[in-house]
Amino acid sequence: MDQCLKTLSAAYDRTVEDFNEGRDWLEALPIEFRQSEKFKKLLELSDQGENASNAPESKEFLKPGPGLKFLDAGCCANLYNYRLDKWGATYYGVDISPALIEAMRNFADKNQLDIGAMTVAEVASLPFSDNYFDIASCIGVFEYFDLAYCDKALKELYRVLKPGGRLILDLPNPKHPLTETMFELESYLGRPVVAKSRPQFELLFAESFSTIKCQDQNIMINYYLCVNK
Repeated sequence: MDQCLKTLSAAYDRTVEDFNEGRDWLEALPIEFRQSEKFKKLLELSDQGENASNAPESKEFLKPGPGLKFLDAGCCANLYNYRLDKWGATYYGVDISPALIEAMRNFADKNQLDIGAMTVAEVASLPFSDNYFDIASCIGVFEYFDLAYCDKALKELYRVLKPGGRLILDLPNPKHPLTETMFELESYLGRPVVAKSRPQFELLFAESFSTIKCQDQNIMINYYLCVNK
């Protein structure tokens, strides 16, 4: 798993480098893949904001507001792309990519954003005390790891969330017709993906979290969870 984490971190560091140097990430993809109908449909879903971290359903469930602490675990560039600091809760971003965290810190400083912190860390080893957060989101993260690592990450999210805290997370939908295309895209971008059984994954959080809602019609299955403490 250590090598997987290093590979993932390096891949997202390259994403920041490409952005800073004005390189189009599409150029890294084989032309036959870029021109395929499945890839075009995948891009359409992305353009429509399907499963984006700022989805209205997520905000409605998390109910962010003044006085609440919000953890964005595996934050990527969400602060820049979606301005989640404007949701009202105090925003904390965690990501494994040092380049991404540095870029988001610079963005926050430049724009004088009132946030909690941006921190380089693994989701399975969060540098926060027990019961620190009221709400959390972990979107586009669990597809990269095996079940053992997912178990550690879920235990960490449980640890840092308060009793009754709310969490949103997702997992690739094995029944969606574009899931394999998404996995192929991740591979071309140098990001390791580990396919998992949905029932086995759900067992990992069955006791620690109550599932308030599960949306499983899209390419990613969204779980809306509440901490059992």
